[in-house]
Amino acid sequence: TVVVKEHLGVQGLTAVEVTKIKIREGVVEEFPEPVRLEAKRVPASVSDEEAASRTDLRDVGLVTIDPDDARDHDDALWGERTERGFRLLIAIADVSAYVREGTAIDAEAMARCTSIYLPDRAIPMLPPEISSNIASLVPNKDRLCLAVEVELSKHGDIRSYKFVEGVMRSRARLTYGSAARA
Repeated sequence: TVVVKEHLGVQGLTAVEVTKIKIREGVVEEFPEPVRLEAKRVPASVSDEEAASRTDLRDVGLVTIDPDDARDHDDALWGERTERGFRLLIAIADVSAYVREGTAIDAEAMARCTSIYLPDRAIPMLPPEISSNIASLVPNKDRLCLAVEVELSKHGDIRSYKFVEGVMRSRARLTYGSAARA
């Protein structure tokens, strides 16, 4: 005998196809209780103490550039022309400041391996307290970052670079289209 546990709906509808993917791939959206408890303890903002221990990049005009429908904003860039070429700063949100090795969040992130982007939702690798808040480079909010400062020649050859543990404040959330128009 067969028992029907659930009827998914009409084949081809986005919600039905997403549900089929989740079932087929064993994707679980909800985070386990230990992860949720740890996530509640993640700070909602960068403390003055954390900021003081980093290179201050908050006056640099870093911006994020993503597709129109981007669901996360975790990298930013800035550049200027110099007499010798160009100076660039490329930054990424410093998730390692909030995800410690051996924690429940770390284990869950390792198990998930990546965020999953579906037509009607994103299933994040990290709890939203991290992925959508403290490690999201939203405009006008202080965020911890890892960055590389690169000096390029006028022909684009790397002259020098240095890595920085910084605190930044994104100036704007741009889209590929708006950046191309500019």
